[in-house]
Amino acid sequence: MPSNEKEQDLFGFNNDSEEENDLSLDEEQDSRFTKTKLQKGSLNDESDASSDEESEAEDQQEEESDNEQQESNNDQEESDNDQQEESNDEAESDDQQDQLSDMEGYDAPDNLSDFGVISTGKNKKKKKIKALTPEELEKFEKARKKTGVCYLSRIPLFMPPSRVRELLKKYADIGRIYLVPEDPKITTKRKKYTKNNRRNYIEGWVEFKDKRDAKAVAEHLNMKQIGGKRKSRYYAEMWNIKYLPKFKWHHLTEQMAYEKQARQQRLRNEIAQTSRENKTYIQNVAKAKMLESIKERKRKKDANTEGNEAKVRRIFEQREKVEREVQPVDDSVKGLLGTIFSKK
Repeated sequence: MPSNEKEQDLFGFNNDSEEENDLSLDEEQDSRFTKTKLQKGSLNDESDASSDEESEAEDQQEEESDNEQQESNNDQEESDNDQQEESNDEAESDDQQDQLSDMEGYDAPDNLSDFGVISTGKNKKKKKIKALTPEELEKFEKARKKTGVCYLSRIPLFMPPSRVRELLKKYADIGRIYLVPEDPKITTKRKKYTKNNRRNYIEGWVEFKDKRDAKAVAEHLNMKQIGGKRKSRYYAEMWNIKYLPKFKWHHLTEQMAYEKQARQQRLRNEIAQTSRENKTYIQNVAKAKMLESIKERKRKKDANTEGNEAKVRRIFEQREKVEREVQPVDDSVKGLLGTIFSKK
């Protein structure tokens, strides 16, 4: 029996204690992520466990809701196909609206003053911006220069920005997070064939309060398992994170604004090109109609002239010679006629 227990432990069936030991060893290997340092910028272990349980409960609820949606959609397909087409059209329109919103993968805390951001709060009313004093400006520049940005080359399937924040906030203070959504065509196809309405992201950026922490987190977590509890959906996923030196958040926003402006310029150019092509096409159609009408009138005129010529020939056609019997003229009449028509 003990040998069997050892074998089971080797295969990882009853190794909860070993996992804790492995985690402790990993923490001891990197001095930058000791327990005391992690506890400074993160919540207590109880709050982390509760957040993990809440996230797992949310994942389970999402899975159950997805399964219920699949069953309901299958019933609707069997009952009525017209309703399914209408729902697909509505889903496509929703995807187009989501495509227009550029910040759908954005997540940030309410207070970003420590990260070099003046405005606080998302939903608060806009107030008049006051001029910064030299001291405030210096503080703002120091906070902005101190921040660091990491790039996530791959986001686990259906992981939202809030979940990324929960997983990374235990290592350092996190500011803004932006995840790039997948192509809307792929989303519509997945919603059509799998009936899964969850969002999927392909890449992202994470802002840290201190660039040294950002660099340390990138070195520590890159190509490591996300881990957590075995029941978690993202337990076996790997981190793909890289620190971007000399890269700040305003570079990302400037690049996004530039890409948006370039996309709008391309759209304007395409619209202008299509309008020119449409205009030339309409002009060519009108010109072709005019030439066709001229040819038709000429054809009718030629046909009329040919008909008129044939008609004239028929009108002036000579008649056949008619022979009639005439009574002979008396001599007295001949003499009278001779006197009238005689040559003098």
